[in-house]
Formats: sequence, structure tokens, C-alpha cells
Amino acid sequence: MSTAATPVGTERLVVTELPGPKSQALHDRRKATVSHGLTQGFPVYIERASGAILQDVDGNRLLDLGSGIAVTTIGHAVPAIVDAVSNQVADFTH
Repeated sequence: MSTAATPVGTERLVVTELPGPKSQALHDRRKATVSHGLTQGFPVYIERASGAILQDVDGNRLLDLGSGIAVTTIGHAVPAIVDAVSNQVADFTH
């Protein structure tokens, strides 16, 4: 059962200023609804990821320099990992 999404392209792609208009709108909404005690370093909102590339809601592609240990080791949305997790969740979710 393959549930992996189409990979994000790896070529550099910056189509808007950062943050772009969609990210800025999401950030404005966040500021109006989320406690100001919770901070955010840079108001870019990620829509999808593949390997080491993040794609924001405006279509900009950025190198993920803030990933955690699992993503740093294997990358985002690796098809074999997506399939293994999907199969396990279909059998049992804790």
C-alpha cells in the first residue's frame, strides 16, 4: 500500500518575499488567536516536505535547517517509512 505523496522538487525556488502573503495571513490569524506567550521564530508556514526540502504555503522551497533527530537522519516523507507507518497504523494505533 503506497501512500507516499509526490516528492517536493529539490531545485531552489523562492517565488515570494519571505514570509509570503499566505504565510503572513496565517501568521496574522495565529497572532489573533494564540497566546502571545508562545513565540514563533519566523512566520513561514510549511505545507509539505520531502527529503531535506520544505515547501511553504506560498510555494517557496527551503532547505530544512531546523529538523529534529528523526528527520535529520532519514528525511521528510521517505516512501518506505510512510508505507511502514501507514501499514502499522492500519493494524493498530496506540
